[in-house]
Amino acid sequence: MSSIESIRVLLVEDEAGDANLVKMKLRQAQSGHFDVTWAQSLNEAQRCLADSSFNVMLLDLSLPDSEGLETIHRARAMVMDVPIVVLSGCGDTDFTLTALEAGALDYMVKGDFGYDGLARVIRYALLRTEMEARNNLLIAALEAAANGIVITDKNATLIWANSAFGRLTGYSPEEAVGHKPNQLVKSGLQEKAFYEDMWADLLVGEHWRGELINKRKNGSLYHEELSIAPVKNRAGEITHFIGIKEDITARKEMEAQLQKLASTDPLTELANRRVFLELLEQERAKVARLSHYSAALLMMDLDFFKRINDNYGHATGDAVLKVFADIARNSSRAIDVPARLGGEEFAILLSGADKNDAMVMAERLRQKVAEAVIDHEAGPVNITVSIGATALLAEDVNGEAVLHRADVALYEAKDRGRNRSCWFDSSGVDKTMLT
Repeated sequence: MSSIESIRVLLVEDEAGDANLVKMKLRQAQSGHFDVTWAQSLNEAQRCLADSSFNVMLLDLSLPDSEGLETIHRARAMVMDVPIVVLSGCGDTDFTLTALEAGALDYMVKGDFGYDGLARVIRYALLRTEMEARNNLLIAALEAAANGIVITDKNATLIWANSAFGRLTGYSPEEAVGHKPNQLVKSGLQEKAFYEDMWADLLVGEHWRGELINKRKNGSLYHEELSIAPVKNRAGEITHFIGIKEDITARKEMEAQLQKLASTDPLTELANRRVFLELLEQERAKVARLSHYSAALLMMDLDFFKRINDNYGHATGDAVLKVFADIARNSSRAIDVPARLGGEEFAILLSGADKNDAMVMAERLRQKVAEAVIDHEAGPVNITVSIGATALLAEDVNGEAVLHRADVALYEAKDRGRNRSCWFDSSGVDKTMLT
């Protein structure tokens, strides 16, 4: 308490001789100036407290108006955060511990103050009080944080967690202490290598930051941004880890929604034109690179779609597009990419497919569309589709060349009466493949 030029002491002692001894010892102290106010009872001490403030209370436990531990309890209620040093005529260790548990900060035996001992105890009490106030302030700041904050020992066992950790994970701080975080929230969705890389950084003293999916107490999953900082002692040895956990589930969901809006057609939820062209280009490059690899493209256009909009309305037209999209999606393999390129024009990129695979797929799709019925108050609505198919060739300079061939085949199918499939290869439209 170097900032206090004069330490104000409230001495509560009913024996004049003991009080004079305390005042004399403090006058002789070499470690600062002490301004002592003497009260002979708790009631008198309370009046002193009402008139002025004090930095420390020296308290005898045997007073005219109070006795024993009750004296500490009453004094603690009177002085609140002011440290209390108990003065006693005996050095009973058990009683000393009981007094400290009751609210005293330290304990001294009367007449055994030693050289400057009482002054040192007072200064130590003030220092401890200042440190505790600082620690309480830091803890309050950590508790007020919106993010979960945890402290672990060097073995990653939790020794402290704030309330936000409880709100995030469902585990109260009391439940969490004594456990390793991975025993509580590990979802199993991160690979072993993920944690190995994390600890490789931490154990050499580096900060680590990353995103992971964890599991709450109720079993629900959440996205978390985790930052971990090692804490070292003066020897440079890691003694603790501090983790800051932020729930980024809402942000990840928003990112997913934005990604979906950017990559899918909002009506049919198929891939949109931009994404499809990017994937087509990737597949074309793969065909050019790998001599044994093949891929094909189906271009599809709903027949007489404008009549549906004109006769039944755009709501029915949208329903038709969704029905067709579902048929295309359900007819495709997991590795295929169905997409809506615009209006009633659709496409499917068939990875690893040859001419026969593509035409089998096209015919199956055409038949399913022809069998589909869309309900309408004016009567059932039937649809058909024309399909143009082609292979991706090693000599194609870009995806547009593939689309052009598929378009030629598509319009040949329309010219031949619609509701049929047509293949286009390097020699042109294969008339034998018209169905």
